[in-house]
Order: sequence, then C-alpha cells, then structure tokens
Amino acid sequence: MIVSERMTKNLVMVGVASTASEAAKKMLSENVGTILVTDKGQLKGLVTDRQIVTKVVGTGKDASKVKVSDFMIEDPVTCSPDMEICEAAKIMGENKYRRIPAVEAEKLVGILSIADIAEHAKTCNKCMQNILDEVARED
Repeated sequence: MIVSERMTKNLVMVGVASTASEAAKKMLSENVGTILVTDKGQLKGLVTDRQIVTKVVGTGKDASKVKVSDFMIEDPVTCSPDMEICEAAKIMGENKYRRIPAVEAEKLVGILSIADIAEHAKTCNKCMQNILDEVARED
C-alpha cells in the first residue's frame, strides 16, 4: 500500500507569520496535534501541540506574540505520496516523528500519521516489524 491511500488530504495549515496562539486555536478547532506551516503555498515547517507547550507556554512566553516561525521544525522530513507506507514508517521511526508531510513536485498534498500506519500495519507484517524495530531501538 502507498502513502496516498492512507494519508490525510484535508490539511490544517497556518502561515509563517502566524502566532503560537493562532496555531493552537486552529489545532483545537480542527482537533489535530500537528499544524503545517506554509509560505506562499510552500511547506516551510510544522508545529506540534507539544512544541507550543514546551517552547512557548511552558517557558513563560506570550503565545500571542511568539511567531510559529520562531520555534517550528524547519524543512521537516517529508515523504512522497507514491512511497510505500512501510518505507514512510521507517523514515518516521528513524526521525522519531509521529506525523510526516507528503509532498509531490514541491506541493504539499497530505500528511501521514502514526495512526494511519498503525491501521495499515494490522495487516502488514513488514510495517509492523519496522515499527517494532524502531520502538525497541536504543539510541
């Protein structure tokens, strides 16, 4: 199975000039844990709910004044929508990502989550083994 068959195509995005507060509100309203950061339609980074807590709120910064571009994961690792899910799972495991954007011809087309992979892995021994290998790996 390939990434495009499991990825989420309804993307939740903010611009690079958006604040942490704006990103958090959008994440809450859309019920997502990761938001993609774009500039003129190009993927520039991503922000997780955990980053907002640990890099902004938890450090006492004003979330309405901190730009997502100040703490986002810049130029995140991506996958292709034509990539085998097992390969995307391996990339995610190696980088300790729970979600990975899917990009085709420099255009953001989806996002693949660990939940998407877990659903597929129920019936794919190779994917399940990749997941288990990464979970058990010592750094």
